[in-house]
Amino acid sequence: RVGLLDLDLYGPSLPLLVQPKDKAIRKSTKKGSGMVYPIEHEGVRLLSFGFINANSGVQGSGEKNGAAIMRGPLVVKVVAQLLKGTDWGELDVLILDLPPGTGDVHLAVCQDLALSGAVAVSTPSKLATADTRKGIEMFTSLGVPTLALVENMSYFVCEGGGKHYPFGKDKVQDDSTAKLTPTVQFPISMAANAACESAIPLCLARPESAVDELDTFETLAKIVSRELLRIHHGDTESKDCVRFPTDESNELFDIASVQLGLDSAKNDFTLRLFSKEGAVQKRIRPANLRSRDPKSGDEIKDSPFLDQKQNDPIVKLHSSSGGGGKKTSPSVTPVKVERKGRYGFA
Repeated sequence: RVGLLDLDLYGPSLPLLVQPKDKAIRKSTKKGSGMVYPIEHEGVRLLSFGFINANSGVQGSGEKNGAAIMRGPLVVKVVAQLLKGTDWGELDVLILDLPPGTGDVHLAVCQDLALSGAVAVSTPSKLATADTRKGIEMFTSLGVPTLALVENMSYFVCEGGGKHYPFGKDKVQDDSTAKLTPTVQFPISMAANAACESAIPLCLARPESAVDELDTFETLAKIVSRELLRIHHGDTESKDCVRFPTDESNELFDIASVQLGLDSAKNDFTLRLFSKEGAVQKRIRPANLRSRDPKSGDEIKDSPFLDQKQNDPIVKLHSSSGGGGKKTSPSVTPVKVERKGRYGFA
């Protein structure tokens, strides 16, 4: 059960690559949901900005409605609507086709969803690999692992059967960021181009001349499914773990499973972390959290929220015995906590 969402708002290509018989987007029957059903084509549920009615009020929607000229805030709203306003039903995998780069669409997706992983696509050139490296680094910094790397237009096979690399061999694999990532090489292919031109995906057309191309797709599918299985069923140890320096047990806690809540009685955050050995709960004072750099965690000098006399640490062991701590200024009292992305909160 697979869904495919085309989130390239500035150049939605899915309507050009597939031609469903019924392109109508219908309202969901769930009462009061305000959601829509995706289009279903050959067993895959699809949605793209290009399928949205041209009279939706958003510039650029529809297949033939001109360029999408949108500022960042509107892009974020449209992405949120496509993600949360679609009744996908029960899916095993939802694939998001993102535009190149590291812009508003990527940040909006990473903030709103706990992504399982990413597949990076590049071509064998220094310019393309530089952009791909930035994308991998961005996803890594947001807690999203790169499951596989695709080197597109990597080689071609001549009539004599020889394999030629016109842009150089293994350029993507030689990049330091990609060395530990499984890589597949997709050829320059007349069959793949014909599939795009005819709007019949290669996996459906399956021409006899596309043996290498279909084998490459199968290899990529196996890599992604294997990595997803490991992530969701714990077959490998999580790389995103933390230790507490004061903890003598040297226990590793998985930050992807962290839970953050509010202790309304004390106006504090309650942090719960989980490991293979068990779990621990700690308390974070909002004032001390505000006095730390959000990226490094280092203490900000001369912060108005820092209590120089108390010099309290940012994390304290949670105590159920109560006790009156120092009162927190209303300006830093937590009101609501929402999960954002894989391990972020707001």
